[in-house]
This record gives sequence, structure tokens and C-alpha cells, in this order.
Amino acid sequence: MNQGRKIVQKKMKKKALAAVLAAGLLAVAPVAMPRAEAFGWMDVFTGVINTAVEADAIRSNYLNAGDNPVVQNTSNTMAERQATANRSVDSRAVTLIDGIMKQLVDNGDYVLRNNSLPFRWKVVANDEFNASCNCADFVTVYDGIVDKCGYNRDMLAAVLGHEMTHGFNQHIANSVAKTAWAKSVSSMASAALNSSNFGVGTSLSDLSETTIRFLSVKNINLPDEKDADRNGFFVMASAGFNPGGAAAMMARMSYYTEHHSQVADFFNPDDHPDTRKRLKDMAELLHNYGIGHTEVKNVNDIYFDKELLLTAEPDGMQDAEEMAYLISGGIAKGFHDNRFFTSWNFKTLPDGSVDFLTNDPVYVPLKNALKNEKGLGQRFQAMVERAYGNDVKNNARVTYMKEELERKQKNRELREKQANRKEDSGDKAVNGRTYLKLGLTDLAEKEFQRSAKLDANNPSAKSGLATVMGKQGKFDAALQLANEAIAMDPNLGSSYVARAIIYKDMGNLDSALNDCNKALQSPAANTYAYKLAGDIFHAQGAEDSALMEYRAYHEARPGAKDIPAEYAARLQ
Repeated sequence: MNQGRKIVQKKMKKKALAAVLAAGLLAVAPVAMPRAEAFGWMDVFTGVINTAVEADAIRSNYLNAGDNPVVQNTSNTMAERQATANRSVDSRAVTLIDGIMKQLVDNGDYVLRNNSLPFRWKVVANDEFNASCNCADFVTVYDGIVDKCGYNRDMLAAVLGHEMTHGFNQHIANSVAKTAWAKSVSSMASAALNSSNFGVGTSLSDLSETTIRFLSVKNINLPDEKDADRNGFFVMASAGFNPGGAAAMMARMSYYTEHHSQVADFFNPDDHPDTRKRLKDMAELLHNYGIGHTEVKNVNDIYFDKELLLTAEPDGMQDAEEMAYLISGGIAKGFHDNRFFTSWNFKTLPDGSVDFLTNDPVYVPLKNALKNEKGLGQRFQAMVERAYGNDVKNNARVTYMKEELERKQKNRELREKQANRKEDSGDKAVNGRTYLKLGLTDLAEKEFQRSAKLDANNPSAKSGLATVMGKQGKFDAALQLANEAIAMDPNLGSSYVARAIIYKDMGNLDSALNDCNKALQSPAANTYAYKLAGDIFHAQGAEDSALMEYRAYHEARPGAKDIPAEYAARLQ
């Protein structure tokens, strides 16, 4: 059967075509373009425009490039270009962002479309107040923004939730299609096909500057920026962060937009909502999230059911306004996550202070603030109990959670729609194999799992997961999966390649070479077996045999860039 080969060839050709075709965007006469960027920060390229083309074609080009692991991997290298600070990257910032992103990715309520990649991210040494997400779901974070936010997890989670929204809602592709860029691809695309190759092994030196600019596009229109603000709020809140972090972040952003001399101009007001308006919107979302009970007024006064509870004070690197929203966020989360007053589990401690709920860090600012005035904790307890009584009478939870519940329903419907697209399973398996070739086993596993979830009978998904398990050292389980994949379709060469990789990792080289032969003799032959056999012969010191296999691989895949340099030079 030829299905396996056709899937691979169609997918890779489509992705390579999309990336280089869209690179033609930049190969025409430049005209002025609006400066814009996700969350309002980074410089975007200027350039484009003379030839008209359908907007949906442009959108398709960006979507296809955004679903290409090699494009995403190139983004990782491109991020280093933004490391302009003359110092090493802040290791504390790297650790903090890693933890925040993992929590958002694993626990946030969002839908990753089938034609989107799993999120990747990188922190770079740059003093500017900046973060961004490109079309391939690659998030770049300047360590300067981490420092300027006082290393506050909740404020940074709001930024990253916003950036993730640009990714999973595919804002770049959609925004570009709505702008003048929809008139920018010309016949020069065919010439670009001859000059760019997005095969495994592609580096920045292989790409034209115009192609690199294409991959750097982060132009987002105003409605999508607002969507990212609101969706970002729910992503970070649902992942377990302090819902007050979004408003606190906008308060911090407001400071920087009002003091341009202290930070790079990170947004163009023509393309982004006014920061104070964004703060107001995030404060309203926080108010609703807390079932209408908490509100910040007069910069740092925290009101509970229209009654002044306390006035926030600065704490560490957070000013009074930011602390007000973080304290208010603790109240909001408490009401949102607990339907009954008894769930708060109030208790008076020996020192007279009041404890409640859990040890979740979200509640720490609130608990500390309540300790600053004698009897304030007990007063707060009484206010919470009274509020629950009123909520039952007013049906408040239904009223205030309306937007969130509607969003959850839309996400459920979108997940179901994506899950029913069985035909996307092949593309996800191709992505998984590409990630494997890039050495990104964790991401490969995610794509193979997505492939298997879409179609449990796809042998490529099963053989891919087998390869991943082999890389993890789980050889018995890996061989079992590989054998099951072969049994599902003995004619599929990629399954033999998967088992050959496992045997190679086990040190059973004869069995690996035997499976390479089977992969090439299968009706749906997989020519990567040449590359694998070359690697094995090279490891054995049989250079002539290795060269012969690499030559066959080069002939079968002229654009391949993963042949060892010492052999590639002899193939010229």
C-alpha cells in the first residue's frame, strides 16, 4: 500500500511549499506597513505588496508554515537573534517561565487545533519589556520583562496566556488575511521554491533574509488583541494562577506606556487597545470571576460587596495597585472555585489571625493583607458568609459566570469538531516523525498521541509512539507497539523503520539493518531506511557502506539536510 508514503510526501511538500511560497511576501517592492505585535511589543518587518492574491491563500500559507516542526525549530534559533543584552540570560527567569508555561500548557482551558503545533518557548537575554508568539506557536520571552514584573508568576502568566491565545486561535494567519498583506504574494513564489528548503537540518544560513522576516511576522489586528486579552485571562485563571494577575499586569504595562523614556516603545497605540482601557476590561473580568464580590477602586482600595475591606500596600517589587489586584484575585478565586461557604474552612489561629481555603500561593497576598489589622480576618469571614447567602437568592453564579460558561461551551464544541477530523491523524504522525528527527522526543510524543487519538487504527501513530518509547529506554514496550503497528499494515515501510530505530538504540544492529531492508522492500517503501542504515554502518566504521547508503538517501531525497557533513561533502 502507498498510503504511508503519500501522506508523508503530500504533507512535507505542502509544508515546504507553504513556507517558501509565503516567503514571496517579502520579495516585492516594500511599502509602509503598520507597526504591530502580539501584546504590543516587538518590531515587525515592513515590506510587501504589489500583487493581489486571495486572502484565504495567504491564510493557508501561514497556517501550513505554522504546522511545520522545522519552521518552529528555526524559530528557536531565530529567537537568539533577539538576545541583544551583553550578558547571559537570567537563569532565574528561565526557570520561572518554564514552570509557568508548563502549567499553562498542561492545565489551561484552551483548544489546540489539529493544524497547530504544541507550544514551545525560549527566554532570551534582552532588557526590553517584551514577549511574543509567532505563527508556529513559538513563544519568545525577553528576560527583561520578567525582571520588570518583579518575577511575579501571576502577572507573567497573564502575558503568556495572552501570547498563547495568539497561537491557538491562529491570530497571525487570520489577521494577515484581513490586511493589505492579502495582496502580497506574486509569481515570485515559484522562484522562492527553488531557493528555500525546510527539510530537517535547515539552519538560518540556509534561509533568505526575506524568508526569515516572513517567519518573524507577529502582526495582530485590534479585535484579535482584545480576544487575546480576554482568552488569556481565562487560560491563566483556569490553569490555577491568580486571576488578578491580568489586571496587575495591565497596571504595570500602564506605567511603562506612560514613561516611555524608561523602556523601549513596545506598542503602537494605533494597533492596540489603550492600556488603561485594557486594565478596566481585566478588572471587570476579575469582578465577574469573583461572582461580583470584589472590586478595586481608587487605585488600591479593595471593596467587598461595595464595602471597603482594606487598602493595599506595596510589597516587594509589586506596587500598591498591583497588590490590590492580586489580593482581589485571591478573593475572586475563592468564590469562583467554591460553591459553598463551608468549603472555605475558616479557622482562627492561635495568634488571632484567620486561615482559610488551602496553601495555594494565590491566596497568600490576601491572607497576609488580612493580618495587618486586628479583627479584619474575622470581619472578612462574616462578609464571605453573608455573600454566599445573597448569591443563592440572586442566582449570582449563573449571572456572573455567563461569559466563562459560554466560552467553555464553545471550547467543548471546538474540541469535538477537531476530534472528529480523523483525516488529520496522518499529518500529526508526520509531525511526530519530524520532531524525532530534530531530536525533540517529548514533542514527538505529543504529536503521535494526538495522531492516535484522532485515529486509533493509524499504524504510523502506533509505530511513532514505539520509537518514542525506545528513546525513553522502554524497549520491551516499544517493540510490542512496533510489532502491533506492523501487524496492522505489513506493507507500510515506516513501521519497519520505527522498529529498526528501536533495535539500533538497543544495540541490536543486525536486526536494525534487516528492518531497514524490509522498509525499502515494502510496497509503501520508506527511504529514510537508507539514512538509518548509513548511520549504522558509520557507527561500525564501514565508511564505504555508509557512503553507499547515504548516496541512495540523497538520491531519494535530494533536499535532505541530515546527512553527516563528512559524507555530504563527498556526494557533491
